[in-house]
Amino acid sequence: MKALIDRFFKPNFDRFNQEQPAMALDLATAVLLVEISRADFDQDEAELAHIRQLLLNHLALEETAVDSLLQQAHQEADHLVSVQHITRLMNEQLDQEGKRKVVEMMWSVVYADGDKHHYEEHLLRKVAELLYVSHEDYIRARHLAEESGPAS
Repeated sequence: MKALIDRFFKPNFDRFNQEQPAMALDLATAVLLVEISRADFDQDEAELAHIRQLLLNHLALEETAVDSLLQQAHQEADHLVSVQHITRLMNEQLDQEGKRKVVEMMWSVVYADGDKHHYEEHLLRKVAELLYVSHEDYIRARHLAEESGPAS
């Protein structure tokens, strides 16, 4: 039964983690950004454009590779049951600074549309806890995003 469940619900980035660890981490990051943009049930163009720009700035990828990554991230997010696979992968591969950066990017997406919804905050708090990001760093990342304001 577990094999059947894993076959249908195990994210692709687990497979990539074995074959191409950097690609798995990039995909995991993109999936979290897509998920946070969907958390308030109102994913808009400002959030999507901001996610694309964040990935272009954060990852060493060409624009076409980022677009492909985003397409795959949307597909993965459509089938995502839990963020625990993602955070497990990140805990294995990222140092504390890398985990803080993911939380900062997620907060940045939250404020990309100029509005913070409690569902977004709930998901972000859960991810930060699973990544073992301190409450102090979580709040600092939130304040940075608030001060930066909506993406332009």
